Amino acid sequence: MKPHLLSALFSASLTLAAGSAFAADVRLPDFGSSADVLLTPDLERRYGEQMLREMRAANLIFDDPQIRDYIDALGYRLVAQSERPDRDFTFFVLRDVSLNAFAMPGGYIGVHAGLIATAETESELAAVLAHEVAHITQRHLARAFESASKSQLPIALAMLGAIVAAQAAGNSSGDLAQAAVVGGTALLQQQMINFTRGNEYESDRIGIQTLGRAGFDVDGMADFFARMHRANRANGSQIPEFLRTHPVDTTRIAEAKERAALIRGEGRPRADDSETTLSMPLTVPRIAAQPAVASPVDRSASTALPAFLVFRERTRALASPTPSLLAQDYRRNLEAGSGKDPALANARRYGLGLALVRAGRAEEAVKVFSALDRDVPHSIPVQLALAEAESLSGRHAEAVARVEALDAKRPGERAITQSLATVLLAQSREKDARRATERLKPVLEKIEADPALIETYARASQLAGDEVRAGEMYAELTLLNGRPDDAMGQLRTLLDRSDVDHYQRARIEARIVQITPWALFVQEERRNQRVGP
Repeated sequence: MKPHLLSALFSASLTLAAGSAFAADVRLPDFGSSADVLLTPDLERRYGEQMLREMRAANLIFDDPQIRDYIDALGYRLVAQSERPDRDFTFFVLRDVSLNAFAMPGGYIGVHAGLIATAETESELAAVLAHEVAHITQRHLARAFESASKSQLPIALAMLGAIVAAQAAGNSSGDLAQAAVVGGTALLQQQMINFTRGNEYESDRIGIQTLGRAGFDVDGMADFFARMHRANRANGSQIPEFLRTHPVDTTRIAEAKERAALIRGEGRPRADDSETTLSMPLTVPRIAAQPAVASPVDRSASTALPAFLVFRERTRALASPTPSLLAQDYRRNLEAGSGKDPALANARRYGLGLALVRAGRAEEAVKVFSALDRDVPHSIPVQLALAEAESLSGRHAEAVARVEALDAKRPGERAITQSLATVLLAQSREKDARRATERLKPVLEKIEADPALIETYARASQLAGDEVRAGEMYAELTLLNGRPDDAMGQLRTLLDRSDVDHYQRARIEARIVQITPWALFVQEERRNQRVGP
């Protein structure tokens, strides 16, 4: 999908503020608004969930376990110190290389790979997320919806569906997708689609407070805004997408700096860029969107290879449309800046290895990761990447042994379990597939809605000869891709099999009952989403 189409869609569907109604900076109460009547929390969640599933179906979402673990940890570190620490949030990363971040109905917050690659510190990235969290906790979306037509969210969802359909149909020119955006935005013309200045400043103020309470550098927001502002002036007409949806001027930057100084003056110490890890205790209540297992971040390696730099380079390498060219860039950067910043150099070596793997040069990647593993021992991301490269280069035994050793030390961690299952399945052997299902099953029982784990478990079940279980898992994957009708059809087909036993039948029938309300909701919304000429 073209980045400008995606950005247009998000502008139309995610900010949804009525400009005329909020032209004045009017403070509204957090609770008791009639927005709760027009757009209930349950309806918000349903819309946000379906939009995420549509994006996943279009392959716009990173479902990489390590990326998910990190963004979940960072997001919930902020949520724990927010105005609504009990609220359900879902954080995700898009493959889009443009600079943007956004909030969706129901506590869904997305950040583009391009923005992550641009952030220089963890505090800058945290500042952006804290700003978006504030949009959700202050119910800016619902308040804007209160003064607008209730058709906005269904129209936005229809636009997304049309774009996905155009992409699936192979419309290379993008004409159908462009038409979907133009048609949808035409219906939203009377409602200004950007957050008002009052909403933005309120999110800045609350976001900086959250940033400081969570232990980040409170100057992170002003620093990031300032760099975006400079990039805008340097690029002329090529305005970064972040600035289209989050307009930044010198006044806003100055106010962010003043708020940061005030927070430090109130006795809150200026925090250094402490590293986010999922092994840290989270103070928010256990809810569905919160990560259930720890991330593959080893504290002993944090100085030589900080978690944020690992995450940034992993996102950059996996999002790049030209991994071979990216590998060349990494080599040039390493040659130009070798020894100046060991942590940054190590992170770039990690990114180089990932780029080489994606470029089909696994043997070269093994050499890069092996050398990095010697220099930065105990780094789990490095060892997982080395195991992947070893497996792809035909060294299956070494890869399996490496990840099994990690699994023995830290059992049940999502990324390690995913990696172990992947290397076990590399040779498509039934006995290895059974071992993979044994490792995956307990992790899947703890983590809901993880497409990468579900897809791997489905493949492992199929190779192990459990066709019924594989069918159930593929149906779950279809559901996560926003097609509940198709998922129920797949489950009903399983019921026609002669080898389905009593327990399997009961489980499948129960799942159909669970999915039915969601399927009915989607059917009803799509009947209401027909966009007129």
